[in-house]
Amino acid sequence: MKLHEINVQKFRCIENMRLSFENALGQVQPVTVLVGPNGCGKTSVLFAIVQALRGIMGYRTDDVPEPAELDIFRSGNGEGFTRTRPRVSVTLHVEFDSSELQAIPQVFEDTMYLHNEPRPSAIGNGRVTVDWKYPPSLRSDGTPLPTWYVDRLMPRHALPWFKGRLYAIRGWRDQKLSRLSLLDEIGGPMLFPQDRNLKTRVTGASIAQGEAEESRAEENVYGRSREKTVWEILKYLGQLAADGGGIIGGMETWEGRIKEQFNRICAPKEYLGFLYHPNDPQGSPYFKDGASTYSLSVASSGEQVILEYITRMTYPSPMNHSLVLIDEPEVHLHPGWVRQLYHALPSIGQDNQFILTTHSSEMRELAVQDGVHIDLGDLQR
Repeated sequence: MKLHEINVQKFRCIENMRLSFENALGQVQPVTVLVGPNGCGKTSVLFAIVQALRGIMGYRTDDVPEPAELDIFRSGNGEGFTRTRPRVSVTLHVEFDSSELQAIPQVFEDTMYLHNEPRPSAIGNGRVTVDWKYPPSLRSDGTPLPTWYVDRLMPRHALPWFKGRLYAIRGWRDQKLSRLSLLDEIGGPMLFPQDRNLKTRVTGASIAQGEAEESRAEENVYGRSREKTVWEILKYLGQLAADGGGIIGGMETWEGRIKEQFNRICAPKEYLGFLYHPNDPQGSPYFKDGASTYSLSVASSGEQVILEYITRMTYPSPMNHSLVLIDEPEVHLHPGWVRQLYHALPSIGQDNQFILTTHSSEMRELAVQDGVHIDLGDLQR
């Protein structure tokens, strides 16, 4: 799934903004960098994308709060009263690519036991317009629809196409897909927030003390209701690799994919995998830097951030053909790793679209060289 264009009105600090993610030929750019100082609307654009897609795609994240009255833009110029209540409006122009147009109908057939819905009706070239508004519209009885409810889809029968990844993940977990590769052929959204409470998300307080516990909470589409820490995910993938499982394609394991991508970005540092040491019976994700080895619990914040990006784009399923949103990745990274991450992004997964925000002059310069920057404000301001 690709995002061609977004139009945002009266959301957070944005009064009216239209952005295109296409190149001069009308094709979606693999990477787009939104540049500007604090308060210019960079993060608001990412949040607007998530709010418009979270309901129809089943994307669950605590990093974007449920919409509230304070999210409605309020002008400070003393404008007069009106009879129309201010309302947030977000319009997305998205496209399902050829692999998704072929895979999603097959997923519906394989997962009939879940939903009993017919195959999705054709949507021509795969283009769909999504309109989300807040406050939501009212039902006939005067009660409001859920805040995640999509106000309008064009074409109107396009809704099932947005459920393809939801059903693919469930079908994969239940071992019902006719081809495991179906999961790799359907994309979805993924947000990496700037303020991500890094230590808790990566190691978790109890995990760092060697008190790992299995979550028994009910699973949702993209993971568990208590999101697994990166530590827990790496332990699970390490066990899969040790058992000879976790095949993505060919003989590549999920843990092997993480090692390769981490080492490309963070060289000369290396990720060695989840290992056990005689003095560490609980085990740990381990790294190597020259002659020294060390655990994830003492790794730098930059190493933890990169590992989180790669790990969460691998589990619970590899993210391909997806829309990946990263808010200010430079916060925990020195300039060298900013450059290496930027250049590595197109090779993480297959055919993903990355939208980044930054107030780093280093990353802006990289984006300017490739013609993929959108200036939302003056960095010197």
